[in-house]
Amino acid sequence: MRKNLLLLCLLIFSSSAIAQIKITDTFDGMGSLDWSQYADKDVSALTSMGFLELKVNKEGFYVNSSTDLPILPEYDFKITIKMVIPKFDEKEKSAILFDMDENFKRLAFIFQENRFIACTYNNGKFSLDEGDVSRIKLPKKKNREIEVTIERRGGKIIISYDNIEVFRWKRPLHSPYLGFITSSHLKIDEVIVEQEYTGDNF
Repeated sequence: MRKNLLLLCLLIFSSSAIAQIKITDTFDGMGSLDWSQYADKDVSALTSMGFLELKVNKEGFYVNSSTDLPILPEYDFKITIKMVIPKFDEKEKSAILFDMDENFKRLAFIFQENRFIACTYNNGKFSLDEGDVSRIKLPKKKNREIEVTIERRGGKIIISYDNIEVFRWKRPLHSPYLGFITSSHLKIDEVIVEQEYTGDNF
């Protein structure tokens, strides 16, 4: 009896010391993430019909939308993104923007025809000459559906698409920033945020 009571106390203590969050945003009007939205004659970033849709109507423009995730960047976490790239073209750029430092510089993860690019983005420019390029198996296709995961594990950032790891980098994170940017058309279907951390409950 005493052994069972001790086991129960240990279970209660361990469950109170470990907290877990899981947030799913399906852009159906019930989402809990606060995405920036706007529209004018040149660009738009709006939630509609179960998507966060980014659209550029005038050549030479970019449109983006972002949010601050309810996570602690110093702990491990996982972000799963389901998105559709209607115009999958090497000339166009659609990227996931992640983390932002004190100089407003963000990491950019770009998926193009058969290649993945990791670089920085700031002041409306991608620093492609300072980035990392990997060959991937992602042939050109209209309305390309892709599932991307961004994980922080053991101090490393790990990027995968469709369960294939394409990038791993050990570096500190500065903020819980997550965004999307495109020079043409991009639709975000779902964002899932998961984090398990030990310590005080927040």
